[in-house]
Amino acid sequence: MPLYVMTMPSPINARCTACGATFPRSDATTDTENELACPACGCGVVRGIPEQHSSLEKRENARCGSCGATFARSEATTETKGELACPACGANDVRSRDPERS
Repeated sequence: MPLYVMTMPSPINARCTACGATFPRSDATTDTENELACPACGCGVVRGIPEQHSSLEKRENARCGSCGATFARSEATTETKGELACPACGANDVRSRDPERS
């Protein structure tokens, strides 16, 4: 069974802080220079979404210092703000992983 992959003409790289809608930043431009507005609700506070979060692929950008497992940093979050834990072993020794060195 062939797998068809669609590519989007514009990446989803912006989010409205009021309604939570996500959209291409180009859709948020207005006639006023350096001013953005949400195309869904009109709110003027639009934040960018970093490229790694808009990709459909999983990025292993973290590594456990205890067991050596690699995983997406988003999988290491815990209910305690600012604390990360390895999803494989539960250790709090999560480090950033340099993909160039793997």
